[in-house]
Parts: sequence; C-alpha cells; structure tokens
Amino acid sequence: MQKIFCGGKTAVVTALALMFSMLLCLRTEAVTFTPNFTVESDAAYLVNLDKDLTLYEKNADKRCYPASLTKIMTAIIVLENVPDLDNTYVEAPLVVFDELYMTGASTADYSRGEIASVNDLMHAMLMASACEAAGTLAYHVGGESIPNFIDMMNTKAQELGCTGTHFANPHGLFDPDQYTTARDMAVITQYAIENYPKFMEIASTVEYQLSPTNKRPDGATVYHTNSMLKSSSDFYYPYAKGIKTGTLDESGRNLITMASCDGNNYLLVTMGAPMTLEDGTKANFQYTDHRNIYEWAFNTFEYMNIMRTDEAVSEVSVKFGQDKDYVSVCPKDPYSTLWPNTYDTANIYRKITKEEVVQAPVHKGDKLGTIELQLSGQTLFTTDLVAMDDVEISMLDYNIDLAKKFTKSSMFKIAIAGAVVLVLLYVIIYISTGRKKKRRIKRVNKSRRF
Repeated sequence: MQKIFCGGKTAVVTALALMFSMLLCLRTEAVTFTPNFTVESDAAYLVNLDKDLTLYEKNADKRCYPASLTKIMTAIIVLENVPDLDNTYVEAPLVVFDELYMTGASTADYSRGEIASVNDLMHAMLMASACEAAGTLAYHVGGESIPNFIDMMNTKAQELGCTGTHFANPHGLFDPDQYTTARDMAVITQYAIENYPKFMEIASTVEYQLSPTNKRPDGATVYHTNSMLKSSSDFYYPYAKGIKTGTLDESGRNLITMASCDGNNYLLVTMGAPMTLEDGTKANFQYTDHRNIYEWAFNTFEYMNIMRTDEAVSEVSVKFGQDKDYVSVCPKDPYSTLWPNTYDTANIYRKITKEEVVQAPVHKGDKLGTIELQLSGQTLFTTDLVAMDDVEISMLDYNIDLAKKFTKSSMFKIAIAGAVVLVLLYVIIYISTGRKKKRRIKRVNKSRRF
C-alpha cells in the first residue's frame, strides 16, 4: 500500500500542492475552493471542525436519499432520551421485523423477542448499520410508536436549522419521502459530535463484542462498515474516524467520516457516489473521494492572519488637529482563516470606505469608515475602520477658522451693510443737525444786531 504522508514536506505532498489549482465557488457567507481532481460523488460538503469553516462543497443543497446516514439522527434522538445506555434493556418487537421482512436490509442478526441493552443496539446500528436495531430503538424511545419517533426526528432536524431534510423511517430504507442534503447531514453529524461524546465513541469503533442475550448466549461481534477504518482494507486511511456509511440503489454510495492530522480536524459528507463502473463492476468512489479530499485539505490549507487590528490601512484628514492634520485608521476586528498555501493573500482586495475629513477632537477607536475584504468580487469579511490615536483640537486654529467663516457669512455681510447704513444715517443726521444749528446761530446773530 502506498505510504501516506501528513506533513506537507515530502515530494509527494509538494507535487499534490502544485497540482491543486484553486477555483472559487462563490457564496454569500463564505468562499470555498475546489481542487482540480474529480469528485465522483454527486454531492459533497467539507467543514473544518476547529474553525467551523466550510472549505469545499459540491451540490451541497441538492436533495439526496440518505440511506443509512439516517441512523445518525436516530442515534441523536436515542441519546437525548435514554440517560443510561448500559442499564436500559429493550426487547425487539415483532413490528420491526414485519417491516424489514424480505427487504434485504442490513442487520446484526437480532431476532424477535431478543433483549439487548441500548448500548449494544447503538453499536449494532452505527457500526454494522443494523436496521432491526434502529427500529427497536425507535419503538422504545417513541413510546412503542415508531411514527412518534419519526416525528421526533423531523422536529430535531427543524431545530437544527435543516432546510432540505425529511425523515420517514429510523433506519434509512428507501422511501420517496425521506431525503436530505449534504449540508444538512453535516449539520446533523456535527451536532452529534459536539454534544454527545458517546456518539463519536461508538461511531468510530472498528470492532465490538455484543453482550450475551436471551437468544444468543455467546453474544456476537460486529464490525464497522467503513472500510477506511480497517488496516487490512485497500481503502484504509489512517487519519479517518467513523462515522457512517449508507448505500441504496436509489441513493448510490453515501459516506460520512472525520479525519484528524497535525491538529486539524475535518468532517466530510459525500452522497451519491456511483455504485458501479461503466463495465458493471462494483465501484467504491466514496472512499477515493474521501481520501483525495482529505489529502487536499491537509496538504493545502493553513491558518493565516489575513488582516490585523494593529495594521494602519489608510489615513483620514483632521481639521484643527493639535500638531497633527491626519489620523491613521485600522480594522476594528481581525480576520484570520484557513487559506490555501498555493493562493497568494495579496489577491484579496481591500475595499475601503472612509470619511475624507473629520474635525478634531478625534478619540482612539472612533469609527471613521469600513473595510471590506473581497475575492473575485465576493465578500469575505467586513468590519469598521477606527482611529488608531487621539488627536486633540487646536483652539487657536479653531477660533481663527470661526473668524474666517464669519467674515464670509451672510450674517457678517448683513452686519457690515447695517453698519454702513448706520454710519450713513449718522452722517446724514450729523450734517442735517449741523446745518440746523448754523441756521439758528445766524438767526440769533441777526436778532442781536437790531
């Protein structure tokens, strides 16, 4: 078997990194990247669990038949309603086996009336994809009503924000009214991983010994259906964990796994991989898809600081600043993300919208604009631009400017005009008064002569 490297330092990894050219898949809330190898599955969704970032998607919102991926939601409902898996025992009811009769459903060979712990039934369901275990658990948790359990499944899907999912049974056998999307299945699985450690413990177990029961005194051994977990398999991938396979003629091959390498943790959902090759032989594209996508993610993406809060990205002019006529502005919030090491961050365009001029005083942290990071016209991140320093006001400059403004104002012109009018009136009155005085003086002088 070819040796797998997980450090990005070997010739193989270097060749892979050079091979994977990035093509943008534009979305409103994020930007994703697509490698130049072919993903055979009809739908796919890759999320980095550490940063909750979607790095790749293909037909992520297309409705697909989940097949046995359904059992992940069944496990969630059981975990929410059965506090003690080890000490809760359930009897397999007839109604479960009547439904599965002659369907060719996968089983762990439980039979009617067999009593087993919920823990064992969960292992059988998630590892061996046992449909009778799923039905038995649903019958018990649903209050001896599988329809009630299905209602609980659909209610939970709505609570999680799934918009393209509807369940019609707890095991995943074909029903035209049972469908989901790669994105929704990622949401459902991520919820199970983050909220129920027991889920991941069971879903990543490769081999498990079922306890003895009233029908099988020696118990039984179940194995995980995911060949990527088995070292003896041609599809073995050492970084893979769990989680669930699902196969129907109507759905194709579905697979959900986790993979961890160098501290990076990913969740991958693929749906609708072809069942056969063109010549009719069995195909397992779901495994090659997962291996290829994980290798691409591990060897290509690095966590990078794209924009820092201590970085002066522009300047804004400041009027009446004390010894300073500008202030530097920086992003209010940083932007860090997983970014392909083959794609230069210099290609990210910074669209800056800012005030041209502001008046002192300016305080550190004052909002003076916004900055938007764009890639090929798609918004990656937006935050405020804020002042990096205080700028005090110069009262002398401020008062001089007030005076200049006043001399140019209409009020000043009115005041000047009024003053001129008053002066003219004063002159007129003064002259008129002076003439009257002269006339009086002349009349007085004339009267004194006589």
